[in-house]
Formats: sequence, structure tokens, C-alpha cells
Amino acid sequence: MSINSKHNPNQGKRQGCRLTMIIWLIIFLCIGIVAGYFVMRGVGAILIIADPLSKADAAVALSGDDGERVSSAIDLYNNGFVTSLVITYTDPQAKQLLIDEAVELGFSPEMIYVTEARVSDTVEEALAVRQLADIQGIDSLIVITDPYHTLRTRVIFRKELRGSGISVQVRPVTGHWYRSDSWWMSFDGLRFTIEEYSKIFFYLIGIH
Repeated sequence: MSINSKHNPNQGKRQGCRLTMIIWLIIFLCIGIVAGYFVMRGVGAILIIADPLSKADAAVALSGDDGERVSSAIDLYNNGFVTSLVITYTDPQAKQLLIDEAVELGFSPEMIYVTEARVSDTVEEALAVRQLADIQGIDSLIVITDPYHTLRTRVIFRKELRGSGISVQVRPVTGHWYRSDSWWMSFDGLRFTIEEYSKIFFYLIGIH
């Protein structure tokens, strides 16, 4: 019998070590995937705020979408949570489209208010809403916006309305595509998530 055909115990040990290493690599890979999933889910979940609902004077549909925020305001109205609607003014065409949609969905025109000041960002929206609320005697608001924008909206509205006596709840649009468990799977999800964290940071240090 040749030497090569004899059993080599060292070779068996080496094969056993390789198999053990492969098993551990697979285990660590699985752990990494699971941990990465929960980290990414947490990153998205932090941005999504849904305050417990209670009755308020008005729903605020922030401008900047195609009407989903107004539709969510209608749901609040139909379920008895609000009696009026506030729309933030960005441009005449968008304003009229949102008013028309609100009326078509059931809001009385007399119960729809539009901020006087033209706004271009969330801080300006909060200040414009505060001014309108003071004029109309509105003491409580439910602010509706896209899910990824809710944390920043709450931070800004509560800071800018501080001392006004106006209570603020923030709610995300229902049925929105942005979800904490899948936001990283699309370019828009990645872009909006990065933008929101950046904008929150700059707002907190006084830049907006």
C-alpha cells in the first residue's frame, strides 16, 4: 500500500477546521443580516410619528403632495376628530386643487382655512399655521404629513408653537408607500430618509 493511500489524521483535522469555519461564517452572516434588518428598520421607524388621536379643532394638511394629506384629513373629519381643515399656502394652483378636493370629499367650504403667508418649508408652515390659528381661535391641531416627515414636523411645530397654547398632534398619511420595514429598498426611500435626518440636524443647530 502506498504512503498516499494511508489515512492522514492531520488532513482530517484540517477538513474539520474548514467545515467549522464555514459554519461560523454562515452563522455570522445570518446574524449580520438579521441585525442589519433591525437597524435599518429602526432608522426608518424613528422618523415615523403617530401621536394618539384625540379630538382637535382642525386638521392641518401640509402642502407638498398630491392630495393624500387632505384625504387623511377627511377621514379624521368623518370620524369626528376635527371640524375644520387648514391648508398651507405654497402657490395658487396647488391651493385651489387642495380646496377643490377637500370640498369634493365632504368638507364645507366655510370650514376650510388657508394660511395667508406663502410658505416654502416646514418652519414657515408652522409659523403661518400659528398666525392663522391665533386669528381663527383654533386651540388644537392634528397635523398630517408623509410618514418620513412626521418626526421633523412634530419637532418644528411644537417648538414654533411653544407658548401659543395650541396643542399639536402629528399623524402620518394612511396607506403611504414609506414603511419602516422597506424604506431602503427604493431610491426615494433612501433619499427621503437621508434628507430628513439631515434637515432635523440642521434645524436643531439653527439652520433651515
